[in-house]
Amino acid sequence: NDLMSYAGDRNIILCSFCADVCTMLRAKQGRWPVVLIVQGNTEIYPDYLDRRLNNLETSINAAVSENLQGVSMFSKLLKKDSEKIINHVQDLGLKAFVWGIDCTDENFRNEMRENKIDGIIYDRIYEDKSLTKRKLK
Repeated sequence: NDLMSYAGDRNIILCSFCADVCTMLRAKQGRWPVVLIVQGNTEIYPDYLDRRLNNLETSINAAVSENLQGVSMFSKLLKKDSEKIINHVQDLGLKAFVWGIDCTDENFRNEMRENKIDGIIYDRIYEDKSLTKRKLK
């Protein structure tokens, strides 16, 4: 109820690293899009026990099967073949987002934009000189 009370007309995307939470958010409401956050198999973070989250393709298939709106992929997963991966996600009808430390690098963000990523998640977006206040709205 708090989210509904305070969201107003802002664009909200609900997301979680937990596939079960995403499934429940999707089942319990239809107002806001739900996105599964994926880290894949990486040496940076320990693997999740949920096998749906340890492999990018499995995570993408889980998002499709649960009728989620998209996946937010760890930036290291997009270091190779980013255009192919992004196109694959979008061809399945999902939105493709990216998150991670690489997103703080302007060259990486530009590469993602060139590859038609739907969204880039990173801290201190207000410090990005390439964005104007109009683009942030």
